[in-house]
Amino acid sequence: MTHIDQKGRIRRHTLSGRAVYLLIDVLILNLSFQFAFLVRFSVLLYQSPYLLEGAPTNIYNPLELYVTGAWILVSLITRLYGDKFGTPAGRLRDLFKVIGFLATAVLVFIVAQGGYNYYSRGFLVYFFLISSSALLIFRIIINSTATLMRSRDFASRDILIIGAGRTGERFYSAVSNNPVYGYHVIGFLDDNGITSKVRPMILGKLGDLEQITASQPVDEVVIALPKANEETIARLVTQCEDKCIRVNVIPNDYAAFEGKRVIEEVGEFSLVRMREAPLDLPSNKAMKRTFDIIFSLIILIVVFPPVFLISALLIKLTSKGPIFFKQLRTGEDGASFVCYKFRTMRNLPREMADSIQAVPNDPRLTWIGSILRRTNADELPQFWNVLKGDMSVVGPRPHMLKHTEDYRKIIGNYMVRHFVKPGVTGWAQVNGLRGATQSPDKMERRIKHDVHYIENWSFLFDLTIIWETIITMFRGDKNAY
Repeated sequence: MTHIDQKGRIRRHTLSGRAVYLLIDVLILNLSFQFAFLVRFSVLLYQSPYLLEGAPTNIYNPLELYVTGAWILVSLITRLYGDKFGTPAGRLRDLFKVIGFLATAVLVFIVAQGGYNYYSRGFLVYFFLISSSALLIFRIIINSTATLMRSRDFASRDILIIGAGRTGERFYSAVSNNPVYGYHVIGFLDDNGITSKVRPMILGKLGDLEQITASQPVDEVVIALPKANEETIARLVTQCEDKCIRVNVIPNDYAAFEGKRVIEEVGEFSLVRMREAPLDLPSNKAMKRTFDIIFSLIILIVVFPPVFLISALLIKLTSKGPIFFKQLRTGEDGASFVCYKFRTMRNLPREMADSIQAVPNDPRLTWIGSILRRTNADELPQFWNVLKGDMSVVGPRPHMLKHTEDYRKIIGNYMVRHFVKPGVTGWAQVNGLRGATQSPDKMERRIKHDVHYIENWSFLFDLTIIWETIITMFRGDKNAY
């Protein structure tokens, strides 16, 4: 969701992201409350006897509810979860300000109830020490991960500027004189540019875009054309997105972009991103990557070992060949990676395995392979891909390299699905678009779901897809073969 601010610049609300941070903080507070109770009294609150050191333990239950409500109220009043949440500047100070208000509110609550002779002072000290430390550590992890991802993004952003006029010149000067923006300009494209101050950096005309992007690495394109019409911009965007290149525009008329695009501030310029992708924001990347690491570790430690022991034995007993099936798939930004699965088919020549999808009653399937596919257990090794960073828990499913090359030629926006990491599960899969894509129409519907996911990503959206995937696993999927 976007709106135009008073300066005519587009802003994007991240309400769902702030709600997630609030829920995580509330969870941390309640876990800290229980842990402090355990440290002080050697039992959890719900396990304790009615009397504990002469005081009824049920006085702590309303206190926990009061702490939760007070935190939500105070944090919202002080705007703890504002647009800059997750960035270092001023946020730790605001955090401890809210903790101070919370401590005062708790003291007022205890005095008002006349319970200052009953509540354990040691428990209160433990609670505020544990909760403050946990909240601080959570922010340090998020900020550190966001900073790391931001530095990686900046280090790799080679940009091509389309338009060598006055706007293009000024933008080049701004990013060249301030490396904090992380832009490295490789050159310009312009149909004229004879009098331009950056003429030596002009690599060709607008019609040379595909040739230039194919001959050297380009991460982003900035369109700085003063009078570019919609058809020209649309053509340039299509050409760039087919090569997984993000496109930004320096607009003359902000109203034309109202409610459609995300903006990035670069000096005096406001860059309008031509395709909204929330995961382009380092803070969102950090949140998603943190969840991927935690979730994949849980799966690999708890679920994978017993499934591996049983599956490996049955795979070896039912057919010759390796336990794992490894195949090159298309990943983020069009790069290829080795994707792991449990082998579910008889050992086949590599050229056949890399080009032919599974079909219903496929004769190549082993009986244990059929079970693994129906239960999605064959995908479990991909959590190693998630831990390595090749994949995410949720995202567009990775396709074989041949299918990427085939479908990118006939389906518009096909390569947009590679603006994010591929996933073990995805929005298309929980909407019945799993399995073989035997027609361009079915693939096109899958791509529409993938693009919808990329443009509307939120952490809650990921959790919804994971939950629906679990339900589908138990309910059964007719396309799981």
